[in-house]
Amino acid sequence: MAKVNNGILNNYTIRPRNLTQYTAFRGVTDFTQIGQFAQFETGYSFLSVIQMPIFMTKLAELDTGVAAMVNSFKHMLEYEFRGLDGLPDITAETYTITDGINEQNLINKVTNDTSITVSSNYFEKTGGLITKFSEYYLTGIKDKISQAKTYHGLIKNNILEPGPENEVFTMLYYVTDNTMLRLEKAYLLANCQLTKAETSMYNSTKGDINNKELTIEWNCFPITGYEVDKAAKSLLEDITGVNVTSSASSTSYKVVTTENVAALDSNDYTYGIMDKNSPSKISSLVDAIK
Repeated sequence: MAKVNNGILNNYTIRPRNLTQYTAFRGVTDFTQIGQFAQFETGYSFLSVIQMPIFMTKLAELDTGVAAMVNSFKHMLEYEFRGLDGLPDITAETYTITDGINEQNLINKVTNDTSITVSSNYFEKTGGLITKFSEYYLTGIKDKISQAKTYHGLIKNNILEPGPENEVFTMLYYVTDNTMLRLEKAYLLANCQLTKAETSMYNSTKGDINNKELTIEWNCFPITGYEVDKAAKSLLEDITGVNVTSSASSTSYKVVTTENVAALDSNDYTYGIMDKNSPSKISSLVDAIK
């Protein structure tokens, strides 16, 4: 029998439970079968920075002060992460069939936004880590006055050629269940760019003393799929130190071994927007994580 799994259901994320044996809300609800009401709980997520902007890492190699700022910013993004907002929904568009009086709409397109802005909240540190990093990053891409691309001297000194590939972050965002061990969903956030340096944080009123929470915004291209889930599962196991996953029955756990992972046929899955018959950047990402 041909396999129809398109990669949305896989051995790296939790599969939906089988609820067909329950009466649920028809007739008298059987609350003694509480397993039928296992709810999705929000609030469990991680962020991993896969790649910092190349021009910033090059600058860090040349200046210890920049290196400290770059490393601290990356560490803060991952270890002080409290959540993310702005992921797109999948939506259907329709065309209309009509006889002039009656109408019927049918789906002719299924889409989701790919040019998105996501945001996360962080508390600013003394010395302005977030603000100064963002200002240094943005003004390296374009000078505020001349609008010239400078990379803060890297281009002038022939250390780095200008190009968008040198200016983007790559990050992996992944959501778990309430055990923080099992993966619900993962997004590879490609081509991330900061959108602002919130220098207005330096506004002040005498006697009004408080800490400062900033919103970091990124323009990015979200990618989902089998290989993204695989990479996120690897990172999650590295964080938790636990190597478990949900089985197809979703009511028990099994240990992932080299044998049963290798048994997965990659040709049975679709890699989202990636062409599974061509070299995949996401596959390389998985190998790099390993």
